[in-house]
Amino acid sequence: MNKSTLISIFLLIVSIEVIAQTDSIKTNSFAIYPAFGYQPETKTQLGAIVIWVFKKKQSDDSKFYRPTTISPFFLYTLKKQVLSAIDADIYFNNGYNLNAIARYFNYPDNYYGIGNSNEADDFEKYTNQFVQLEGRLYKPFNERTFVGLTFDLQNNQLRKFEPGGRLESEVINGKSGGVHIGIGPAYRYDSRDNTLFPSGGMLIAAEILIVQLGNFHYANFYVDLRKYLKINNDKNIIGFQFSSRFIAGNDVPFYKLPQLGGENRLRGIQNASIYRDRNSVFLQTEYRRHLFWRFGAIAFAGVGDVAHTVGDYNLSDLKYVGGLGLRFAAIKDQKLNIKFDLGFAKGNQSAFYIGIKEAF
Repeated sequence: MNKSTLISIFLLIVSIEVIAQTDSIKTNSFAIYPAFGYQPETKTQLGAIVIWVFKKKQSDDSKFYRPTTISPFFLYTLKKQVLSAIDADIYFNNGYNLNAIARYFNYPDNYYGIGNSNEADDFEKYTNQFVQLEGRLYKPFNERTFVGLTFDLQNNQLRKFEPGGRLESEVINGKSGGVHIGIGPAYRYDSRDNTLFPSGGMLIAAEILIVQLGNFHYANFYVDLRKYLKINNDKNIIGFQFSSRFIAGNDVPFYKLPQLGGENRLRGIQNASIYRDRNSVFLQTEYRRHLFWRFGAIAFAGVGDVAHTVGDYNLSDLKYVGGLGLRFAAIKDQKLNIKFDLGFAKGNQSAFYIGIKEAF
């Protein structure tokens, strides 16, 4: 872990302990946390995370706890870079569910190429500025089964390529940016006892995003399977997730290809952009343990890979990860955590993550 990561951890923990505010009543909870950090790419980061949880009164009559959560955040850096988003999981009184996130990013990124054999230290920098609205709108058939639509609207502008680099000199689909508009069918079977912190039940989700409007044309197929089990009591929980995504069609921008890494997929890969291709698959598991007061801990492991076609997967190329994490209950009466995860991956890679809600 480098010095900049240690500074980020220290400043955020101090801010949580000193300035966190909550207002918990029967149905609503609110908290706001300042966020400070430092990274070599951005210099000093300043911002805030806001968390709202709205509980429907009639949810007491159901064994499935599905509160509405809204989590905006904003970060501004001394290099005049902006990261902002609003993450919302809304359950309406008629049972409909809107799960969506709106983003505006103006942020440097790394381009490693396409494939599963890229090296973590072989990249070139560029800036990806985009606005995006993605999510799902579900209609319930009963308490467990939902059918609806998935959507992804995005507009990218890529700039500041390295002179003579691959993005500047090679033919790479998407390097000119453009408008991306996709919509398609979505299905979800959800028997989890709590959407914020499941301790039992399972999730089966499948969707097809069809991109035909805008500047790109392809289809994205996605499957997500999750299972949660209690070990002896509510303080010990183990979760499993299997996820796969594949692309049909050739007109897809490189930044929308399936990839590994990030705060929710195979934590420990140094950058989520290292491995990306037309197909991805991964399996991960996590053990969760409550410690004391608002604190908990987790241990996780996973394995997966990307490939150009399904037949290109090779056991010797699989990427494996493992790591540990700390949890802090952002709102005392709700099982909504701020997470601090440190992961390690094949090839001496490591990565640290700060985020809201569980990885899966």
